Amino acid sequence: MNLTQQIRAIAALIWFEGVLPIRRSPFSLINFIVSPLTILFFIYIFAGPGKVVFALGGGLIAVIVGSCIVLETEAAFMRLVVKLQDMFVSSPISPITYVAGMSIAQLCNGIAGIILFSALLSVFVHLTPIGGIEVAAAAVITWASISALGFMISTFARDIRDLWVYGPLLNVVLAFLPPVFYPISYIPSALRFVAYLAPTTYPAQIIQTAVGVAGTRQNVISLDLLGGVLYTLVLIVLAAKLGRWRQN
Repeated sequence: MNLTQQIRAIAALIWFEGVLPIRRSPFSLINFIVSPLTILFFIYIFAGPGKVVFALGGGLIAVIVGSCIVLETEAAFMRLVVKLQDMFVSSPISPITYVAGMSIAQLCNGIAGIILFSALLSVFVHLTPIGGIEVAAAAVITWASISALGFMISTFARDIRDLWVYGPLLNVVLAFLPPVFYPISYIPSALRFVAYLAPTTYPAQIIQTAVGVAGTRQNVISLDLLGGVLYTLVLIVLAAKLGRWRQN
């Protein structure tokens, strides 16, 4: 298939897996906003308005994580239940096209939250054009890394029920335990290496630095960008190597 046909295949997957489910159940969009807004509320009440920016940046990361990690369940459903992945395997569509379409489709679930938290960030923080680009880069890194992780997990499932428990657990581990809603300086120096094991630590720090609440040195944000990109590439390679495209 040529590039145009691959793009059309991605668009079809986005429509089938992303747009149509939202049209059938628009209230599903709220599902990915409730938890970040709850954290925002409690941070505002107990930490004060000065810490709201942390909650807004963390909310943006959390919405993307929540909407993308469900790829583990959705891709497994497509493979095990409706057997639609078999059709793509036997077609000229490449695995990259399939995964790209599925991952963008899942991101549609979080589009309302992404718009909301992005708008709130722009209201509460005077972002420079460079800062806006850095926030966008952090969002893309989060989407790519979590989507790669979710798809890799999905390929090892033998029963769709095996994955029901993993989604909420991974959401907590990736979006709420790492320094996403709070600065990494709150973690003792000797234990900060644990925080860097989470792929969301890097984009969260990029946003915190971009909005001016976690340092202003350019080399700091450059290191986080480099770390986030490298982590994402590692997850993509692992997904490509370990993920099973064809059934045995």
